[in-house]
Amino acid sequence: MGDDHSEDTSDDDAGADGDVTRRSLLAAAAGAGVASTAGCAGISTPADVASAASIRGNVAYFRGPDQLTAESAVFLDARSRERFRREHVYGARRVPVESVTARAERESGLVPDADAIASTLGSVGLTPDRDVVVYGSSVGARVSRVVFALEYLGHEGEITVLNGGYEAWNGRVGVGSRVPVETRYEASPNDDLIVTRDWIADRVGSFNADGPGLIDVRPPEAYLGARNAAKLVDSNARHGHLPGAVDVHWTGNVNGQQLAEPGTLAGLYFESAGVDMDGPTVVYGQGNVNPTNTWLVLRALQAEDVRLYDGGFGEWANVPETLRGRYPVETKTTTVVETTGSVGGDDDGGFSCTG
Repeated sequence: MGDDHSEDTSDDDAGADGDVTRRSLLAAAAGAGVASTAGCAGISTPADVASAASIRGNVAYFRGPDQLTAESAVFLDARSRERFRREHVYGARRVPVESVTARAERESGLVPDADAIASTLGSVGLTPDRDVVVYGSSVGARVSRVVFALEYLGHEGEITVLNGGYEAWNGRVGVGSRVPVETRYEASPNDDLIVTRDWIADRVGSFNADGPGLIDVRPPEAYLGARNAAKLVDSNARHGHLPGAVDVHWTGNVNGQQLAEPGTLAGLYFESAGVDMDGPTVVYGQGNVNPTNTWLVLRALQAEDVRLYDGGFGEWANVPETLRGRYPVETKTTTVVETTGSVGGDDDGGFSCTG
């Protein structure tokens, strides 16, 4: 029911980190293949790229490389194993995204499996008090799922997202991988960040009216349940969306490797989608990876109460037939907010384009 496909996550110790910088690597490449670019129009240096990723305005979480201040922060790499081994921020620790999507079954529905996720964070040597910088190829769903996992477990240190992704990094880099010293990650789960299937069922009929906001992050074709659309998930017994939900496809949050312009995002959610900055807003997708990107963006824009339906449409659509009256699916009443955006690298969630 999730929107993730498993990948090989074994990290054998195949080499030590190299003491080099991304700037020096790019300079070497330029010397080999672009001999005389000084003064040429359109040439960007690593410093230019890093500077362009700087965030302006009252935006939480996201920072460009030039804005990072915590020298002792632990860098968490959310990219694929292959990309990490090829090159990464010096000293970074890879967090396999599928390992922080684990869910546990409650009577009220699926919720994040705090014990399993805490075990993953401990396996990379992390403790709750450490400041962290999370990065990927972009600022897409892989990165935001790691951030959500940290926040859900009650992480105490500062959590920063590297805007621009790895391509914007111009500091020291490493290659290969090392096995970190494991720790015990003591989790303090924050259930105020999630809702369950039954929590939603109890409020059907009130969303985006007098009750909480409800955002569907999937492509419009999936939200509408368009017959024979390529975006539909074959394993779903029903198609459509949760009653009252507004559709805002999550990829509109991202412009290549960077966060989309914050003012544009504020207009998208607080004006076009009608999100209440002070009231509760629930986000959901097909599974529990892609919707965390919208969850993170809304929190970065200072929305006070943003929650994730971790079970997602995959859980809701596939309840037994006898329970469908309590968990209805809607197709007729629709509100689609048009978005534009593209996700660079492999940070599109790496799982499913359906949210």
